[in-house]
Amino acid sequence: MTSPSPDFSPVRAAGNPGQGTAFEVAFRNDERGWTESLDLPALLRDALAARGHAAEAAHDGWLVLPDGLWLLPQILSFSVAEDGSVRTSSTIEVAHAGLSPQGIFEYQHSYGETTQEALARGFDLWAQVDLVVFQDALGSDLAHCTSMAMNWEEGRQRRVLFGPVAHRAAQPDAVPEEEHPFCPCCLFTNSWEAFKPQIESDGLYAVRLYAARDADGEVQADCRVNGEDWAAGADALRAYVRQWPDRGFEFRKQYVVIQSPPQAVPDA
Repeated sequence: MTSPSPDFSPVRAAGNPGQGTAFEVAFRNDERGWTESLDLPALLRDALAARGHAAEAAHDGWLVLPDGLWLLPQILSFSVAEDGSVRTSSTIEVAHAGLSPQGIFEYQHSYGETTQEALARGFDLWAQVDLVVFQDALGSDLAHCTSMAMNWEEGRQRRVLFGPVAHRAAQPDAVPEEEHPFCPCCLFTNSWEAFKPQIESDGLYAVRLYAARDADGEVQADCRVNGEDWAAGADALRAYVRQWPDRGFEFRKQYVVIQSPPQAVPDA
């Protein structure tokens, strides 16, 4: 495990739509009005601590982990439903001196009884699904991901890390015997052509893959690369969904990192 570099200063992603690391929410009912103050770095630090990650406050809202990963949470939006529950959207940006000095962000959409609960729920899911992929990207020993290695005759190498998969189907037993059951590689390998620019490059790319089909058979897909929409990936995922056996409503979601081999990643 590497230690954070005292000389490293992360570069924020220009496309991150986050609106800041702290905000206030004003509420009013028939009896009174009140204000809640939300500190997103503090909420993220608590969510990480609950998962065994000790993050320290750095500067300008950034947190830093012992392995040198820098994290910046920001609010994007929130809304209150008629039943009083809250839905929030936020972003978490990740930077690292060796992996990516330029921040890479991703969205968290969540809900809860309060604004704080909704944000904390989204941060906890991010720690389970996204953070672990960046942690495995730091070295050759994988604790959370499976991987695929690519080697070219001229000596060039790349690898793909497949993070944990969120998968849910309304009728999971509707197709008991499949020729190729869904596995952690399937979302990416079935949309492979869409990511040739990232595979053939030398940079690090974090890819959000989301594919779904609703109960009426309508196909949906969402794909982002380093937080930015990637239309080619979404098109490829929609084509993949149309090949799924019918299990009613179903979705599959995953975070994937495309990078050069870990020995090419310098210590922080």
